[in-house]
Amino acid sequence: MIGILFLIVIAIWLVAAVLLSKRIPRWMGIKKHATVASLLLFPLLLTAPIADELIGSWQFNRLCEREAVVTLRPDWERVKRAQDNDDAITQIDGYVIPISVQRVEFIDADTKQPFLTYKGFHTEGGFLMRHGLGLDGETSCWPKDKTQILNNLNIDQLLKQGK
Repeated sequence: MIGILFLIVIAIWLVAAVLLSKRIPRWMGIKKHATVASLLLFPLLLTAPIADELIGSWQFNRLCEREAVVTLRPDWERVKRAQDNDDAITQIDGYVIPISVQRVEFIDADTKQPFLTYKGFHTEGGFLMRHGLGLDGETSCWPKDKTQILNNLNIDQLLKQGK
């Protein structure tokens, strides 16, 4: 049933994009190149509802590649006891879709200096994804080597000793 509704909505939007691409040049008073304007306008109108999703997804993936990394202090081997110092999840500006960042930090319990930090990023997608099409899903990215590094550090044992 959802699939049929989805196809009906796509068909309605396709008809609306055709009609709007024919009428907008006329409404704007374009007479000389109305056909060319209509042909150029059609793909823009057709992709408009998901443009933020396409651009935002590209931005999110670039952000993940660039900033979802583990940073380990060079003298991390000296750490004998650790404490978790997670920051709150905060929204970041400058992106087409809403993106939040979750910064995780482990500090040396003796020196109170951070020795391991990384960031995770979260998004619910573009307008359509946030308003029903995404079925309340969220996309997240974390550093690819995070689990391996945490296991190699034996972070669970360091946290136990830090209590």
